[in-house]
Amino acid sequence: QMQFMLLFSRQGKLRLQKWYVPLSDKEKKKITRELVQTVLARKPKMCSFLEWRDLKIVYKRCSSPL
Repeated sequence: QMQFMLLFSRQGKLRLQKWYVPLSDKEKKKITRELVQTVLARKPKMCSFLEWRDLKIVYKRCSSPL
């Protein structure tokens, strides 16, 4: 089940967020901060799937700006 969708820039600026489960604002900010750091720290050639907090995270690196 999809719990959230985040879209952020390479600089870590959050562009879009959609939450499919009820969470507090504090928890949303914590999740966002941790995932941005985790995804941006990964090398471009690495697999775009990762396990994080018992969740499967799927991400896509895009080179063009919005």
